[in-house]
Amino acid sequence: MNIKRIAELAGVSVATVSRVVNHPERVREETREHVLSVMQKYNYTPNWFAQSLNLESSKTIALLIPGIETNFFQQIISGVETVAGNKAYAVLFGQTNNQAVREAEFVDMMVHRKVDGIIQVNSRLNGEGTPALQTFELPRVHIGKNRIYTGDTLCYIDIEEGARRMTQHLIELGHNTVIALFDEIQGDNSEQINAGCHRAIREAGHYVAFSSAQAENSVRGGYLAVQRLIQSNRLPEALITASDLQAVGAMKAARDAHIRIPRDMALTSLTDSAVCSVLSPALTALELPSKKLGMAAARMLIDQIEGTMHYVDMPHDLILQPKLKIRESCGNTQDIYEWFD
Repeated sequence: MNIKRIAELAGVSVATVSRVVNHPERVREETREHVLSVMQKYNYTPNWFAQSLNLESSKTIALLIPGIETNFFQQIISGVETVAGNKAYAVLFGQTNNQAVREAEFVDMMVHRKVDGIIQVNSRLNGEGTPALQTFELPRVHIGKNRIYTGDTLCYIDIEEGARRMTQHLIELGHNTVIALFDEIQGDNSEQINAGCHRAIREAGHYVAFSSAQAENSVRGGYLAVQRLIQSNRLPEALITASDLQAVGAMKAARDAHIRIPRDMALTSLTDSAVCSVLSPALTALELPSKKLGMAAARMLIDQIEGTMHYVDMPHDLILQPKLKIRESCGNTQDIYEWFD
């Protein structure tokens, strides 16, 4: 079934069917209802790609994201989908696996599929590596702090401030040796976390021994990292993990080695999840507004696409703040934090 056959069955011209699909306000109500009834009877759906060529809009946006395994990225996807669905936009996904070459291939693919705009999460590209974006000047929003182009619109969570608050709280509890476990892939976040931890130490006004290590962002990664610390006699008074997955692995390694949390080592995570509050002890963590981040990025992109927000020739940044969820694993003994968790 195609538009020509629908026109024959309805007894109208192909141009009339096209107007019913693309510009229904230009067709008499009686004719419009008749054509729509024929389309419904024969279950005819217009070709979306052909429509996009006519209307210069595909009502489709692309979301390029490093992965979908972690709760953080899943919540971003959920946020983007929520806003896009409300605005009647479809979302095409590309999983980049933190590889610049793969991301560039996805960008080129999405441009040629006529998407209306692109959201890039923690992009690995630079301006020279994406000629497709430069040529077509596609509306674009970047989730992450690193700016790819001078005109990029950015939205991100202030991980540096979150790390500062976390470290400050650990120091206030009397922990004077701190080690941070970084995600071995997410280098940009590691720099921000490192900066936040050092800010808190400078503000403390006394010596605090701080160091960092890299580990796979997984339960296995956290487990092996704590095993290495134990074997090298470097176990700190407080360990900050990059994610709740690393924290669960760290907790298991500590338990296997008869290390008590938080008595022998305080443990915290820079990402919160539903699991953190039911662990024993409950895990102190940063609550990241990642779903709101996805929603904000989608709104900003669609505003650009539809021209409802008039941007001037300068970058725009939207910064969301994390929330420190204080629980037992850091050595906290004040129940008031748990009551209002």
